[in-house]
Order: sequence, then structure tokens, then C-alpha cells
Amino acid sequence: MNLLKNFFDCNIECESNFSQRRVQLVKTILFLAIPIFIFFSIFNIIKTYQYSIAFFDMLAAVFSIYAIYILRLDKDLPKAAKIATITLMLFLILFTYSNGSSNYGLIWTIFLPIFAFLVNGRKMGLLFSLIFYIFIYFMAFNAIGIWEDGSWQMQNFLRLFFSSIILTYIMYMNESLLEDSDSKLIEIRKREKEHIDNLHALTITDPLTELYNRRYFNVMAPKLISLAKRKKHSFTFFILDLDHFKQYNDNYGHIKGDDALREISKVLKNHIQRDDDFIFRLGGEEFAGIILSDNTKETQEWIKNICKIIENLKIEHNYSSASKYITASIGVACTDDDRYLDIDKLYAFADEALYAAKESGKNRVKFSAKYTGGDKTLFDFY
Repeated sequence: MNLLKNFFDCNIECESNFSQRRVQLVKTILFLAIPIFIFFSIFNIIKTYQYSIAFFDMLAAVFSIYAIYILRLDKDLPKAAKIATITLMLFLILFTYSNGSSNYGLIWTIFLPIFAFLVNGRKMGLLFSLIFYIFIYFMAFNAIGIWEDGSWQMQNFLRLFFSSIILTYIMYMNESLLEDSDSKLIEIRKREKEHIDNLHALTITDPLTELYNRRYFNVMAPKLISLAKRKKHSFTFFILDLDHFKQYNDNYGHIKGDDALREISKVLKNHIQRDDDFIFRLGGEEFAGIILSDNTKETQEWIKNICKIIENLKIEHNYSSASKYITASIGVACTDDDRYLDIDKLYAFADEALYAAKESGKNRVKFSAKYTGGDKTLFDFY
């Protein structure tokens, strides 16, 4: 029983309930069609001795099983639906050719447009229905005076013709309305998702620089510490502060100051691109970064380059004692020891390193020896 359930369980992801219903419909119809085809195949062999129709029934059952196989392994609904529709269409054409209108056999032809539209949609459903009825009309028209021992006449053909046209039109209009409604619903959900994503972005990013904000830093820092422990990577935390930025705002204006912050933020964002690395604006001219790495020396050299990159932007600052351009000082704390993987401790030591960088002349990086090793409390890579 579980094997049968797993065989029919296709688990196809759909973007709407309408599409999901179509998947379930295809599975259900195929599930019902297989035993029905097998039953009639056996029945026609044992009871009616119509071996050709029995062969068609068994062939339809085989192709229905193949359609489910495609649906389960490839998760390709359109392909499975086409295989199932072509199978049913060929079966009904061959059945009509063999049986004609005997024993109300033509009534089975109404299932083709219903099935074709429900599982393929309006365009492919209409195409399949037109192809199918071309064959049926051709056989039915040429069988006037032949089927039912000659009692099949023009009025019988016209009844078949107009009833099938009306049924096809109804199915087409029904699918058109459903697909249009589904498209509008998908579009509404897409806009809602974009709106929700935009709201989420506003809560975690700084509007001026578009970097992550302090709130998101408080959320991500513990998660990244857990990730560093799990991956056995070193955890590097740095605080970056722009030198004499108050004097820059006072003399060049806050508009210029905002422009400078945006430009520096863009550089930091481009410099920190890996999935496990993050840059935050903590507030004002202060930034922070978190880097996970299995190569501590490479990370330290990489952070050293940040000061050079910012100075090389050549944003004029004639009121700084560090350079004639805007510069930054950076304090870094790094560890691969689980005992020291605590964001409050890392923050305190990075802040202490930043203070030492400012005191020793600015525009430089200092690393906390308590986390990187060494005899001194702080040491300078410049």
C-alpha cells in the first residue's frame, strides 16, 4: 500500500492552488484510468472477444502508467498531461474506428475535451480537441448510412457535430475564466511578496547607506557565532570609525557628509561579498563587520586594505590630522577558540583596539592580541 502511495505521490511545487489542483486532477484521472483500461481489456478478451479493442485498452493503460512515471520522476506536469491526453485521444479514435456508434460508443468521445482542457489548459486543450474531432467527424461523416446497420444518418452526425462544438466552447470559456483569475491571483501574491520583502528590508537595513543596521547586527551576530563554531572557522569582528568625521560635517555640510557615507558604504559592500561575511552601519560614522574564515592571516591582510581603499577614494578632508582625504581607523578582534566566541567580549576588545588605533595617529588597523595571540594587549600591523 505504501509502495502504491509513493508511486502516485509526485510532490510537484506549484505557484498557485489552481495549478496544484491541476496536478491532483492529472494524478486522480490517471489513477482511475489505469484500472478501468485494464478492466475493459480483460473484459473484451473474456466476454466480447474483441481483441483489437482489448489491445487498445491495454496500450492506453501502459501509456497512462508511463505518464505517472514522468510526473513522479521528472515532475513535469505539462509533459505528463500531454502523454495522458494523446493516449486517451488515440484510444478513443481507435475505439470509434472499431466500434462506430454501436452500443452508444460515441458517448465516450465527450471525455476527451473535458480531460484535455482540465489537464492542459485552454490553448493546448483546444488544440487537442480540434485534432480529435477532425478524426471523429471524418469517420462519422463517412459512416453515414453504414453505422448501426445503416441507421446512422445526417441528423445523427449533425447532433454529434453541434453537441461537441458546444461542449468544447463551454470548456474553453470555463478554462479561460479560471486561468485569467489564477493569473490575477498570482500577480497579486507576487506584489504582496515584494511588498513584504521591501518592508523586511526596511527593518534590517540602514536607509542612507543600504547596509545592514544595528538591529540586524544584534540578530545576526549570535547566529554567525554558532555558524563559526559549527564550521570550525575563525570569527573576526571589526569596528570601523571614520576619522574626524564631525569636523567633515561641520565644514563641508551634512549633505556632503551623507554623500561620503554612501560612497564609503558602497566600497565596503563591494569589498565584503561572501555569503558568511556581513557589514553593518552601527550609527553615525561607525561601521562593523563580521568575517568567518579558515585563513586568519589572509583575513587580517584583507582588513588592513580597507583603510587604504577608503583613503584612495580621495574624498577631500582638509580638517583631518590623519590625511588630506577621509580616512578610517579600525579595531579588530579575532578568535577561533570557542571559549572566547562571545559577541560582547569581541565587541569590547575590538572597541579597545579601535581606541588604540585612534590614539596612535588614526588611519590604521589595530588587532586585539587577547584574541589573536601575542604578548602585548594590542599590537599594530602598520
